[in-house]
Amino acid sequence: MPKGKRKGKFEHRRTEQPYSSDEDDMTIDNISETSGTSDLKSNHDEAENEIQEKLEEKVLETIDALSARSNAARAAALVSLRGVLQRRYVAGLLANHRATLADHVARAVRRGRDAERRAAAAIAPLLALQIGDEGTEEYIREVRPALAATAVDKSASLDTRTECCSSLAVLCYLLEEDLTEILEVMRMYETIFSGSYLKGDGSVKVSGAVVEEGQWHAAALDGWALLLTLVPAPHADALLRDQPPSFTRLAELLEACSLEVRLAAGGALAIAHEHITGADEEEEVEDEDVEELLPRLEQLARDSHKYRAKRDRKLQRATFRDVLKYFEERWSPTVEVCVGGGESVHASGWGPRAAYAALAAALGAGLRALAPHSHALRAALALPPALTAPPPHAKLTRLQRHLQNNANCKARTVARAKNRDKRSAALAI
Repeated sequence: MPKGKRKGKFEHRRTEQPYSSDEDDMTIDNISETSGTSDLKSNHDEAENEIQEKLEEKVLETIDALSARSNAARAAALVSLRGVLQRRYVAGLLANHRATLADHVARAVRRGRDAERRAAAAIAPLLALQIGDEGTEEYIREVRPALAATAVDKSASLDTRTECCSSLAVLCYLLEEDLTEILEVMRMYETIFSGSYLKGDGSVKVSGAVVEEGQWHAAALDGWALLLTLVPAPHADALLRDQPPSFTRLAELLEACSLEVRLAAGGALAIAHEHITGADEEEEVEDEDVEELLPRLEQLARDSHKYRAKRDRKLQRATFRDVLKYFEERWSPTVEVCVGGGESVHASGWGPRAAYAALAAALGAGLRALAPHSHALRAALALPPALTAPPPHAKLTRLQRHLQNNANCKARTVARAKNRDKRSAALAI
Protein backbone atom coordinates (compact mmCIF):
# COMPACT_ATOMS: atom_id res chain seq x y z
CA MET A 1 0.00 0.00 0.00
CA PRO A 2 1.40 3.47 -0.86
CA LYS A 3 2.80 5.41 2.03
CA GLY A 4 0.63 8.41 1.29
CA LYS A 5 -2.62 6.50 1.70
CA ARG A 6 -1.44 4.89 4.92
CA LYS A 7 -0.47 8.30 6.27
CA GLY A 8 -3.81 9.78 5.32
CA LYS A 9 -5.63 6.94 7.01
CA PHE A 10 -3.86 7.62 10.31
CA GLU A 11 -4.48 11.34 9.99
CA HIS A 12 -8.20 10.65 9.51
CA ARG A 13 -8.28 8.58 12.69
CA ARG A 14 -6.53 11.30 14.66
CA THR A 15 -9.00 13.97 13.57
CA GLU A 16 -12.11 11.96 14.47
CA GLN A 17 -13.97 13.52 17.45
CA PRO A 18 -16.66 11.78 19.51
CA TYR A 19 -20.16 13.20 19.56
CA SER A 20 -20.74 15.76 22.32
CA SER A 21 -23.30 18.37 23.20
CA ASP A 22 -23.35 21.21 25.74
CA GLU A 23 -26.40 19.80 27.48
CA ASP A 24 -24.76 16.39 27.83
CA ASP A 25 -21.55 17.83 29.29
CA MET A 26 -23.48 20.02 31.70
CA THR A 27 -25.53 17.09 33.02
CA ILE A 28 -22.49 14.87 33.51
CA ASP A 29 -20.54 17.61 35.29
CA ASN A 30 -23.38 18.39 37.68
CA ILE A 31 -23.87 14.76 38.58
CA SER A 32 -20.15 14.21 39.12
CA GLU A 33 -19.84 17.26 41.38
CA THR A 34 -22.82 16.32 43.56
CA SER A 35 -21.96 12.68 43.90
CA GLY A 36 -18.26 13.46 44.39
CA THR A 37 -18.98 15.86 47.25
CA SER A 38 -21.23 13.32 48.91
CA ASP A 39 -18.65 10.56 48.47
CA LEU A 40 -15.90 12.74 49.95
CA LYS A 41 -18.05 13.63 52.96
CA SER A 42 -18.95 10.02 53.52
CA ASN A 43 -15.31 8.95 53.27
CA HIS A 44 -14.25 11.72 55.65
CA ASP A 45 -16.86 10.73 58.23
CA GLU A 46 -15.88 7.10 57.93
CA ALA A 47 -12.20 7.97 58.37
CA GLU A 48 -12.99 10.07 61.46
CA ASN A 49 -15.02 7.23 62.94
CA GLU A 50 -12.21 4.78 62.33
CA ILE A 51 -9.69 7.12 64.01
CA GLN A 52 -12.02 7.54 66.98
CA GLU A 53 -12.53 3.78 67.22
CA LYS A 54 -8.80 3.10 67.17
CA LEU A 55 -8.25 5.76 69.80
CA GLU A 56 -10.90 4.29 72.08
CA GLU A 57 -9.51 0.81 71.61
CA LYS A 58 -6.06 2.10 72.55
CA VAL A 59 -7.43 3.84 75.66
CA LEU A 60 -9.18 0.67 76.83
CA GLU A 61 -6.07 -1.43 76.17
CA THR A 62 -3.96 1.07 78.12
CA ILE A 63 -6.37 1.01 81.06
CA ASP A 64 -6.10 -2.80 81.11
CA ALA A 65 -2.29 -2.48 81.03
CA LEU A 66 -2.39 -0.45 84.26
CA SER A 67 -2.98 -3.74 86.06
CA ALA A 68 0.18 -5.36 84.69
CA ARG A 69 2.49 -7.08 87.16
CA SER A 70 5.61 -5.29 85.93
CA ASN A 71 6.39 -1.81 87.29
CA ALA A 72 7.93 -0.83 83.97
CA ALA A 73 4.80 -1.94 82.08
CA ARG A 74 2.53 0.08 84.37
CA ALA A 75 4.77 3.14 84.03
CA ALA A 76 4.75 2.80 80.23
CA ALA A 77 0.96 2.45 80.27
CA LEU A 78 0.61 5.68 82.30
CA VAL A 79 2.89 7.56 79.91
CA SER A 80 0.97 6.21 76.90
CA LEU A 81 -2.39 7.10 78.46
CA ARG A 82 -1.21 10.63 79.17
CA GLY A 83 -0.17 11.03 75.53
CA VAL A 84 -3.62 9.91 74.34
CA LEU A 85 -5.50 12.15 76.78
CA GLN A 86 -3.52 15.16 75.58
CA ARG A 87 -4.82 14.67 72.03
CA ARG A 88 -8.55 14.04 72.47
CA TYR A 89 -11.36 14.70 74.96
CA VAL A 90 -12.72 11.26 75.90
CA ALA A 91 -14.75 11.93 79.05
CA GLY A 92 -17.61 9.77 77.78
CA LEU A 93 -15.33 6.78 77.37
CA LEU A 94 -13.77 7.20 80.83
CA ALA A 95 -17.10 7.64 82.63
CA ASN A 96 -17.31 3.92 83.45
CA HIS A 97 -13.70 3.72 84.62
CA ARG A 98 -13.49 6.63 87.07
CA ALA A 99 -13.08 4.57 90.23
CA THR A 100 -10.61 2.22 88.54
CA LEU A 101 -8.43 5.06 87.26
CA ALA A 102 -8.42 6.87 90.62
CA ASP A 103 -7.38 3.65 92.35
CA HIS A 104 -4.60 2.98 89.83
CA VAL A 105 -3.18 6.52 90.11
CA ALA A 106 -3.31 6.63 93.91
CA ARG A 107 -1.76 3.19 94.24
CA ALA A 108 1.01 4.00 91.76
CA VAL A 109 1.85 7.25 93.55
CA ARG A 110 1.99 5.55 96.95
CA ARG A 111 3.56 2.16 96.22
CA GLY A 112 5.10 2.24 92.78
CA ARG A 113 8.74 2.58 91.92
CA ASP A 114 10.28 5.84 90.88
CA ALA A 115 9.29 5.88 87.19
CA GLU A 116 5.75 4.71 87.95
CA ARG A 117 5.31 7.28 90.73
CA ARG A 118 6.50 10.09 88.50
CA ALA A 119 4.24 9.03 85.61
CA ALA A 120 1.21 8.71 87.90
CA ALA A 121 1.82 12.16 89.42
CA ALA A 122 2.20 13.69 85.95
CA ILE A 123 -1.10 12.29 84.68
CA ALA A 124 -3.14 13.15 87.81
CA PRO A 125 -4.32 16.70 86.82
CA LEU A 126 -5.00 15.75 83.20
CA LEU A 127 -7.02 12.70 84.21
CA ALA A 128 -9.02 14.73 86.74
CA LEU A 129 -10.29 16.96 83.90
CA GLN A 130 -10.85 14.08 81.49
CA ILE A 131 -13.11 11.95 83.71
CA GLY A 132 -15.83 14.61 83.75
CA ASP A 133 -17.36 16.83 86.42
CA GLU A 134 -19.37 14.09 88.10
CA GLY A 135 -16.42 12.02 89.27
CA THR A 136 -13.93 14.72 90.26
CA GLU A 137 -14.87 14.87 93.95
CA GLU A 138 -14.20 11.18 94.56
CA TYR A 139 -11.10 11.32 92.40
CA ILE A 140 -9.61 14.19 94.42
CA ARG A 141 -10.53 12.53 97.70
CA GLU A 142 -8.44 9.51 96.76
CA VAL A 143 -5.56 11.03 94.76
CA ARG A 144 -4.81 14.21 96.72
CA PRO A 145 -3.65 12.45 99.95
CA ALA A 146 -1.39 10.18 97.90
CA LEU A 147 0.27 13.14 96.17
CA ALA A 148 0.68 15.03 99.45
CA ALA A 149 2.24 12.02 101.20
CA THR A 150 4.70 11.35 98.38
CA ALA A 151 5.65 15.04 98.09
CA VAL A 152 7.28 14.83 101.56
CA ASP A 153 8.42 11.22 101.37
CA LYS A 154 12.21 11.19 101.72
CA SER A 155 12.36 7.66 100.24
CA ALA A 156 11.07 8.99 96.89
CA SER A 157 13.47 10.60 94.45
CA LEU A 158 13.70 14.37 94.21
CA ASP A 159 12.21 14.31 90.70
CA THR A 160 9.20 12.37 91.98
CA ARG A 161 8.69 14.71 94.93
CA THR A 162 8.99 17.72 92.60
CA GLU A 163 6.41 16.26 90.22
CA CYS A 164 4.02 15.55 93.09
CA CYS A 165 4.31 19.14 94.37
CA SER A 166 3.53 20.61 90.95
CA SER A 167 0.64 18.23 90.20
CA LEU A 168 -0.91 18.66 93.64
CA ALA A 169 -0.90 22.46 93.28
CA VAL A 170 -2.61 22.32 89.86
CA LEU A 171 -5.13 19.74 91.07
CA CYS A 172 -6.11 21.88 94.07
CA TYR A 173 -6.13 25.08 92.01
CA LEU A 174 -8.54 23.61 89.48
CA LEU A 175 -10.91 21.50 91.53
CA GLU A 176 -10.53 22.01 95.28
CA GLU A 177 -13.26 24.17 96.83
CA ASP A 178 -12.60 23.59 100.53
CA LEU A 179 -10.44 26.44 101.86
CA THR A 180 -9.37 24.32 104.83
CA GLU A 181 -7.84 21.72 102.53
CA ILE A 182 -6.09 24.43 100.51
CA LEU A 183 -4.54 25.95 103.64
CA GLU A 184 -3.40 22.51 104.79
CA VAL A 185 -1.62 21.92 101.48
CA MET A 186 -0.02 25.37 101.72
CA ARG A 187 1.32 24.57 105.20
CA MET A 188 2.78 21.36 103.83
CA TYR A 189 4.50 23.35 101.07
CA GLU A 190 5.96 25.73 103.65
CA THR A 191 7.56 22.84 105.52
CA ILE A 192 9.30 21.88 102.27
CA PHE A 193 10.75 25.21 101.09
CA SER A 194 11.61 26.25 104.65
CA GLY A 195 14.73 24.15 104.08
CA SER A 196 16.10 27.06 102.00
CA TYR A 197 15.61 29.72 104.71
CA LEU A 198 18.68 31.43 106.11
CA LYS A 199 20.37 29.92 109.15
CA GLY A 200 19.81 31.31 112.61
CA ASP A 201 22.89 33.53 112.30
CA GLY A 202 21.67 34.97 108.97
CA SER A 203 24.06 32.99 106.76
CA VAL A 204 23.08 31.11 103.62
CA LYS A 205 22.76 27.34 103.64
CA VAL A 206 25.29 25.98 101.16
CA SER A 207 25.28 22.25 101.93
CA GLY A 208 25.13 19.76 99.10
CA ALA A 209 21.68 18.55 100.15
CA VAL A 210 20.21 22.06 99.97
CA VAL A 211 21.69 22.58 96.50
CA GLU A 212 20.31 19.27 95.26
CA GLU A 213 16.87 19.95 96.73
CA GLY A 214 16.59 23.37 95.10
CA GLN A 215 14.21 22.21 92.37
CA TRP A 216 11.98 20.49 94.93
CA HIS A 217 11.88 23.58 97.14
CA ALA A 218 11.13 25.78 94.13
CA ALA A 219 8.21 23.56 93.06
CA ALA A 220 6.77 23.77 96.58
CA LEU A 221 7.18 27.56 96.61
CA ASP A 222 5.50 27.90 93.21
CA GLY A 223 2.63 25.72 94.43
CA TRP A 224 2.26 27.78 97.60
CA ALA A 225 2.11 31.04 95.61
CA LEU A 226 -0.42 29.56 93.18
CA LEU A 227 -2.76 28.44 95.97
CA LEU A 228 -2.39 31.78 97.76
CA THR A 229 -4.36 33.39 94.93
CA LEU A 230 -7.36 31.25 95.93
CA VAL A 231 -7.39 32.68 99.45
CA PRO A 232 -9.43 35.89 99.88
CA ALA A 233 -7.15 38.94 100.03
CA PRO A 234 -7.91 39.94 103.68
CA HIS A 235 -7.38 36.35 104.81
CA ALA A 236 -4.15 36.11 102.80
CA ASP A 237 -2.90 39.35 104.39
CA ALA A 238 -3.59 38.00 107.88
CA LEU A 239 -1.99 34.70 106.89
CA LEU A 240 1.31 36.38 105.96
CA ARG A 241 1.34 38.40 109.16
CA ASP A 242 0.36 35.74 111.69
CA GLN A 243 1.60 32.43 110.24
CA PRO A 244 4.72 31.33 108.39
CA PRO A 245 5.90 32.21 105.87
CA SER A 246 5.89 35.94 106.51
CA PHE A 247 6.84 38.45 103.82
CA THR A 248 10.25 38.79 105.49
CA ARG A 249 10.78 35.03 105.45
CA LEU A 250 9.94 34.89 101.74
CA ALA A 251 12.50 37.66 101.14
CA GLU A 252 15.15 35.45 102.78
CA LEU A 253 14.76 32.98 99.93
CA LEU A 254 16.24 35.59 97.56
CA GLU A 255 19.59 34.74 99.18
CA ALA A 256 19.31 30.99 98.47
CA CYS A 257 22.18 29.31 96.67
CA SER A 258 19.80 27.62 94.23
CA LEU A 259 18.79 29.63 91.16
CA GLU A 260 15.38 27.90 91.00
CA VAL A 261 14.56 28.94 94.56
CA ARG A 262 15.62 32.56 93.94
CA LEU A 263 13.46 32.80 90.82
CA ALA A 264 10.48 31.17 92.57
CA ALA A 265 10.92 33.53 95.54
CA GLY A 266 10.84 36.60 93.29
CA GLY A 267 7.64 35.43 91.63
CA ALA A 268 6.05 34.47 94.97
CA LEU A 269 6.78 37.91 96.45
CA ALA A 270 5.22 39.65 93.45
CA ILE A 271 2.17 37.35 93.46
CA ALA A 272 1.62 37.75 97.22
CA HIS A 273 1.96 41.55 97.14
CA GLU A 274 -0.26 41.92 94.08
CA HIS A 275 -2.94 39.66 95.55
CA ILE A 276 -3.03 41.45 98.91
CA THR A 277 -2.85 45.07 97.72
CA GLY A 278 -5.04 44.63 94.65
CA ALA A 279 -4.38 45.64 91.07
CA ASP A 280 -4.70 49.41 91.49
CA GLU A 281 -1.77 50.69 89.44
CA GLU A 282 -2.17 54.25 90.73
CA GLU A 283 -1.78 53.28 94.38
CA GLU A 284 1.66 54.13 95.72
CA VAL A 285 3.46 51.43 97.61
CA GLU A 286 4.63 52.60 101.03
CA ASP A 287 5.61 49.47 102.89
CA GLU A 288 8.65 48.96 105.09
CA ASP A 289 9.05 45.39 103.90
CA VAL A 290 9.05 46.51 100.28
CA GLU A 291 11.52 49.33 100.95
CA GLU A 292 13.92 46.83 102.51
CA LEU A 293 13.39 44.47 99.59
CA LEU A 294 14.21 46.88 96.76
CA PRO A 295 18.03 46.97 97.17
CA ARG A 296 18.26 43.17 97.04
CA LEU A 297 16.00 43.03 93.96
CA GLU A 298 18.13 45.63 92.23
CA GLN A 299 21.26 43.67 93.03
CA LEU A 300 19.79 40.47 91.57
CA ALA A 301 18.61 42.33 88.47
CA ARG A 302 22.20 43.44 87.80
CA ASP A 303 24.08 40.37 88.98
CA SER A 304 27.16 39.71 86.86
CA HIS A 305 29.20 37.33 89.00
CA LYS A 306 31.40 35.20 86.78
CA TYR A 307 31.14 32.14 89.01
CA ARG A 308 27.52 31.71 87.88
CA ALA A 309 26.74 30.10 84.54
CA LYS A 310 26.03 32.52 81.70
CA ARG A 311 22.53 31.13 81.17
CA ASP A 312 21.76 31.41 84.89
CA ARG A 313 22.91 35.04 85.00
CA LYS A 314 20.83 35.93 81.97
CA LEU A 315 17.68 34.24 83.29
CA GLN A 316 18.09 35.77 86.74
CA ARG A 317 18.57 39.31 85.41
CA ALA A 318 15.57 39.03 83.09
CA THR A 319 13.30 37.71 85.84
CA PHE A 320 14.28 40.18 88.53
CA ARG A 321 14.14 43.15 86.19
CA ASP A 322 10.42 42.41 85.86
CA VAL A 323 10.01 41.88 89.61
CA LEU A 324 11.84 45.11 90.40
CA LYS A 325 9.76 46.99 87.85
CA TYR A 326 6.60 45.74 89.55
CA PHE A 327 7.62 46.89 93.03
CA GLU A 328 8.84 50.25 91.75
CA GLU A 329 6.21 51.08 89.12
CA ARG A 330 3.41 48.56 89.76
CA TRP A 331 3.99 47.11 86.30
CA SER A 332 2.42 43.68 85.68
CA PRO A 333 3.24 41.26 82.85
CA THR A 334 0.62 40.35 80.28
CA VAL A 335 0.37 37.12 78.32
CA GLU A 336 -2.06 36.38 75.48
CA VAL A 337 -2.14 32.85 74.09
CA CYS A 338 -4.50 31.21 71.59
CA VAL A 339 -6.04 28.00 72.92
CA GLY A 340 -7.88 26.99 69.75
CA GLY A 341 -11.41 27.47 68.50
CA GLY A 342 -10.85 31.18 68.00
CA GLU A 343 -10.38 31.72 71.77
CA SER A 344 -7.45 33.37 73.49
CA VAL A 345 -6.32 33.42 77.10
CA HIS A 346 -5.49 36.92 78.33
CA ALA A 347 -3.44 36.67 81.54
CA SER A 348 -2.70 40.11 82.99
CA GLY A 349 -0.86 40.16 86.29
CA TRP A 350 1.55 37.97 88.21
CA GLY A 351 -1.11 35.62 89.55
CA PRO A 352 -2.89 34.87 86.25
CA ARG A 353 0.42 34.48 84.44
CA ALA A 354 1.67 32.01 87.06
CA ALA A 355 -1.62 30.11 86.81
CA TYR A 356 -1.36 29.79 83.04
CA ALA A 357 2.27 28.68 83.25
CA ALA A 358 1.39 26.00 85.82
CA LEU A 359 -1.57 24.72 83.80
CA ALA A 360 0.41 24.65 80.56
CA ALA A 361 3.23 22.72 82.23
CA ALA A 362 0.87 20.18 83.83
CA LEU A 363 -1.52 19.63 80.90
CA GLY A 364 0.80 20.18 77.94
CA ALA A 365 -1.02 19.82 74.62
CA GLY A 366 -4.11 18.77 76.57
CA LEU A 367 -4.74 22.43 77.35
CA ARG A 368 -6.06 22.97 73.81
CA ALA A 369 -8.01 19.71 73.75
CA LEU A 370 -9.72 20.36 77.11
CA ALA A 371 -10.33 24.11 76.88
CA PRO A 372 -13.59 23.83 74.86
CA HIS A 373 -15.06 21.18 77.20
CA SER A 374 -13.84 21.49 80.80
CA HIS A 375 -15.77 24.00 82.92
CA ALA A 376 -13.10 24.00 85.65
CA LEU A 377 -10.32 24.74 83.17
CA ARG A 378 -12.30 27.51 81.48
CA ALA A 379 -12.95 29.13 84.85
CA ALA A 380 -9.26 28.92 85.75
CA LEU A 381 -8.29 30.53 82.43
CA ALA A 382 -10.97 33.24 82.80
CA LEU A 383 -12.73 32.08 79.62
CA PRO A 384 -16.50 32.54 79.20
CA PRO A 385 -18.66 29.46 79.88
CA ALA A 386 -18.82 27.10 76.95
CA LEU A 387 -22.04 26.86 74.99
CA THR A 388 -24.11 23.84 75.91
CA ALA A 389 -23.70 21.29 73.16
CA PRO A 390 -26.73 19.27 71.95
CA PRO A 391 -26.91 15.74 73.35
CA PRO A 392 -24.85 13.36 71.21
CA HIS A 393 -26.63 10.81 69.12
CA ALA A 394 -26.30 7.13 69.83
CA LYS A 395 -23.07 5.84 68.41
CA LEU A 396 -23.41 3.50 65.44
CA THR A 397 -21.56 0.24 65.24
CA ARG A 398 -19.28 -0.56 62.32
CA LEU A 399 -21.96 -2.80 60.72
CA GLN A 400 -24.61 -0.09 61.06
CA ARG A 401 -22.32 2.47 59.44
CA HIS A 402 -21.58 0.00 56.62
CA LEU A 403 -25.29 -0.55 55.97
CA GLN A 404 -25.95 3.19 56.11
CA ASN A 405 -23.19 3.88 53.57
CA ASN A 406 -24.58 1.19 51.26
CA ALA A 407 -28.05 2.75 51.47
CA ASN A 408 -26.63 6.20 50.68
CA CYS A 409 -24.70 4.78 47.73
CA LYS A 410 -27.83 3.10 46.39
CA ALA A 411 -29.79 6.35 46.70
CA ARG A 412 -27.12 8.21 44.74
CA THR A 413 -27.15 5.52 42.05
CA VAL A 414 -30.94 5.82 41.66
CA ALA A 415 -30.67 9.62 41.44
CA ARG A 416 -28.01 9.38 38.74
CA ALA A 417 -30.15 6.89 36.78
CA LYS A 418 -33.10 9.28 36.79
CA ASN A 419 -30.91 12.09 35.47
CA ARG A 420 -29.63 9.84 32.69
CA ASP A 421 -33.20 8.97 31.67
CA LYS A 422 -34.14 12.64 31.49
CA ARG A 423 -31.05 13.35 29.41
CA SER A 424 -31.87 10.53 26.95
CA ALA A 425 -35.43 11.78 26.56
CA ALA A 426 -34.15 15.28 25.85
CA LEU A 427 -31.75 14.01 23.21
CA ALA A 428 -34.47 11.92 21.52
CA ILE A 429 -36.65 15.01 21.07
